[in-house]
Amino acid sequence: MMKGEDLREGEAAAEPSPAGRGSAGASPAQVTPPSPSAHPWDGFLTGPENELAYASVLALARGEASGISPLVLHGPSGVGKSRLLAALVGERLSRQPGSALAHLEAEAFAALCAEAAGRPGGWTELRGRFRQPDLFVLDDLHALERAPLALTELTHTLDALDEAGAAVAVSARTGPGQWSGWPQRLVSRLRGGLAVRLDPPGLAARRRYVLDQARRRGLTLAAEAVEGLAEAADGYRVLDGWLARLTLAAKLERRPLDRALVAALLSEEGPLAVGVPSLDQVARAVASRFGLSLKDLRSASRRRNVAEPRHLAMHLARSVTGQSFQSIGKYFGGRDPATVRHACLAAEARLAADPALAAAASSLRRMWRPAMEIP
Repeated sequence: MMKGEDLREGEAAAEPSPAGRGSAGASPAQVTPPSPSAHPWDGFLTGPENELAYASVLALARGEASGISPLVLHGPSGVGKSRLLAALVGERLSRQPGSALAHLEAEAFAALCAEAAGRPGGWTELRGRFRQPDLFVLDDLHALERAPLALTELTHTLDALDEAGAAVAVSARTGPGQWSGWPQRLVSRLRGGLAVRLDPPGLAARRRYVLDQARRRGLTLAAEAVEGLAEAADGYRVLDGWLARLTLAAKLERRPLDRALVAALLSEEGPLAVGVPSLDQVARAVASRFGLSLKDLRSASRRRNVAEPRHLAMHLARSVTGQSFQSIGKYFGGRDPATVRHACLAAEARLAADPALAAAASSLRRMWRPAMEIP
């Protein structure tokens, strides 16, 4: 089974025949998935940033698809979209153990489409697998952005699932209304359900997460250390990495970790660096935040998922380092000062219109302020 693919029907799912849901056909391949979690919501925290998404997922898990399916969970990286989809699968199996489910990453779906196109009978087999489930879950839809073959197949798959009365849930970086250049039929299909935005966790949510995860890890943190971690992080993934490192360090320290000790232990981490950063540090931080390589960020690519982070990186470089448009342009691939000025203005406009991007920019700025400086 390809990584990222998860086909389930109770404890084991048989690949259905292409003839139709529940019809007879050739002997199907048996797929044994990992056992679903007995507690799909274990460790999940709800708050203003995700409570609508949480309620929508629960309703879909109960089989209440009308007005919800297809469910599109969208938002920046690290806000919990994949976690909610995994919980949806676990909750559905706990409520309806006999359900036929398909849960996979979009990248895996694209690879399977490419494989199907290259061998006789491949499409028949693929369609028999993904047009039969009661619940179809696809993670990170934007991985198909440059895979037209997979986008076309997904459009027909969703049509077939809708006709069969199956439920669909996907995750994406942005809502369907912002998908320029995508197949209109696919966009229309996904806009026909419920699109729910997830925002980065606020300070209160991050504080609760630190406390909850510290308790689960047996990690004793002083109150000021909890506050410092919550203030310095921009999301749960960053906190997971810091807490894993602190858990190991705590075994050596054998005492509660206070704010000063936490700052010292994490002093090598970029997010806790103090002082004026270099252009390279700013660019690397933005690239990491948006899942890009430094090479992508400094390239000539005009793809939206590259250009917008690049604009933000130039804006932050200007505001945080104070360097000239000329210096910034030279670093970012030899661009002229007017181009950098335009990029900064474009970033400012987006920051004013997009709360999630503004939150990401705020967290990036905190990377170079003495947020956890020892008093």
